[in-house]
Amino acid sequence: MSRIIFISPNRDLSILAQSVAKEIGIPVEFYEGWLEQAGQMMEKLTGPPIDIIMSRGGTADYLTNNFNIPVVSVNMGAYDIMECLDEARHYSKNIIITTFNEPLVGLQLMEKVFGISITEIIFSSLEKLKERITELAFSGDYCIVGGGASVSYATQCGSPSVFLRTSRATLHTAFFQADQMAKLLKEEARRRYRLQAILDAAHEGIIAIDATGSVEIYNKAAERIFGIDAIKVVGKQIAECIPSTRLDQVVLSGRAEDDDIQNIGEVQILTNRVPVKCEKETMGAVATFQELSKVVKAEQKIRKTFTGQKNFRARFSFPDIIGSSNIMEEKKEIAKNISRSNLTVLIYGASGTGKELFAQSIHNSSYRATNPFVGVNCGALPPNLLESELFGYESGAFTGACRNGKYGLFELAHTGTIFLDEIDSLPVEMQGRLLRVLQEREVLRIGGETIIPVDVRVIAATNQHPDILLQQRKIREDLFYRLNVLYLELPELSEHSEDIFELCESFIPADKKKSVTPLLIELVPYFEKYNWPGNVRELYNIVQRVSFFVNSYKPELNIKSFIEIVSPRILKITENLTSDKPKFRSQISKLQAELIMKALKDHRTLDKTAAYLGIGRATLTRKLKKIREMG
Repeated sequence: MSRIIFISPNRDLSILAQSVAKEIGIPVEFYEGWLEQAGQMMEKLTGPPIDIIMSRGGTADYLTNNFNIPVVSVNMGAYDIMECLDEARHYSKNIIITTFNEPLVGLQLMEKVFGISITEIIFSSLEKLKERITELAFSGDYCIVGGGASVSYATQCGSPSVFLRTSRATLHTAFFQADQMAKLLKEEARRRYRLQAILDAAHEGIIAIDATGSVEIYNKAAERIFGIDAIKVVGKQIAECIPSTRLDQVVLSGRAEDDDIQNIGEVQILTNRVPVKCEKETMGAVATFQELSKVVKAEQKIRKTFTGQKNFRARFSFPDIIGSSNIMEEKKEIAKNISRSNLTVLIYGASGTGKELFAQSIHNSSYRATNPFVGVNCGALPPNLLESELFGYESGAFTGACRNGKYGLFELAHTGTIFLDEIDSLPVEMQGRLLRVLQEREVLRIGGETIIPVDVRVIAATNQHPDILLQQRKIREDLFYRLNVLYLELPELSEHSEDIFELCESFIPADKKKSVTPLLIELVPYFEKYNWPGNVRELYNIVQRVSFFVNSYKPELNIKSFIEIVSPRILKITENLTSDKPKFRSQISKLQAELIMKALKDHRTLDKTAAYLGIGRATLTRKLKKIREMG
């Protein structure tokens, strides 16, 4: 509810005004006094804030000049004045009429109409009014027409007087005006508070100035960023209180300034400045500010949310890697050490040796474990799609592009790990772009103009020996040396055949363990003699096949017959190995030793020899050790 105060110069007006207010149903508080008395009375009032003050004449002007509260002046109409003059002429044809600061209009016409002489006293203070009334009262026969103070001074001088009354119609209009103004002010205040609440809820700092450079808006976030309270800024010149905003320059130039990074003390902020224009005229300027660190955190959160929707997560950890042989324990220990660093990794291993399993385990043991793991099989993507998949594209970059553009896989892997399998499948020109990402840790989308920084750990993998890739120029030398910071070579299954039974156990479907396990015990000796060109992946498939055909195995059935059902190839190779076993194995070992020693003699270094033989250096080292042990 609005609080309206009516200050009347005398009792009669108060009674009349209360009657009118009650009649039209507007709640009003009434007090009596004039000029300074009214001011003293206002200062003593307590309670809710006052919305509107109502008074008339000089008292209304005095209150307007001395209080920061809207004042509705109860202006007397011509009919009010004429009615009072008609009454006054019965006392004297010489009439004094008093007004505060401004003269009344039409007094000469009223003199002619009523056949009277009117002397107007225009006063600005009670002292001047009293002095002038006293002077005229003792110099002639006058009737004084005016407000409460004028009537009081006339009585003191013994002169007749008529109170300058206000009609009911004038009061009615004034009350309606006050009520409407109070409602408008309430609504304006609500809008202002709502706007301020919205501005204060914004995470961005907001400052707005007018055309003169005076600050009009300054929200809570701006207070926090600049460390200056709003009371010290609003209404002040922006160039004086916060000169670093450049808003005054934007008003002068009329041009926007986007994405400007500036320092406020030790804090970096991202700023956008926009001129406020009406047609072609610049009416002011608005700036928004964000702490750069918060922008980066928000971007990371968005990327993490987006990648979470795509389920870019590493599922495997080191306990998932089956194998307790010495060589597998050694490889797992190396990989665990690798996970503690942030360096780029190159993993080499034949198909099916578990390169991605190791890559995921390295990621899940690193400090990036809670962030995305994005696996990319470079050999599975068509060359014309590789670039857009890896680096993304902007809207309209090419025909068929998504309207909103697309995140590249490097962006989706931000703060996490990207695994590039079959890295040698990348076209040479694409390898150049990848090299730049590794060097600068930033990407440029297709059709884009903005460099996007990425924090990504890269793990690359290949199933061909790196030396062979370099010799055949399937991989650029500069890219190879950028990738080959940390190196992990995985053994083939034939090099750790003692893990076969453990692997088989882990591959058996849960509902068939009871029936399949006894059968596998009989099969494993054959499996250990097989060379497994498909490595663990091939072994997994064989175990699934055994589980499928387990019901076909009968006790009276020869195990070799069952192997022939499961994999004729295994049976054929293992039978060749078992016939004349000592002699055949001896011949194979001897021939292999001769080939290795000849290659070592021809190429002199272990690296070149391993590359020539198509095996890894670690594998060559183990074979040389066995040759020396054989004597």
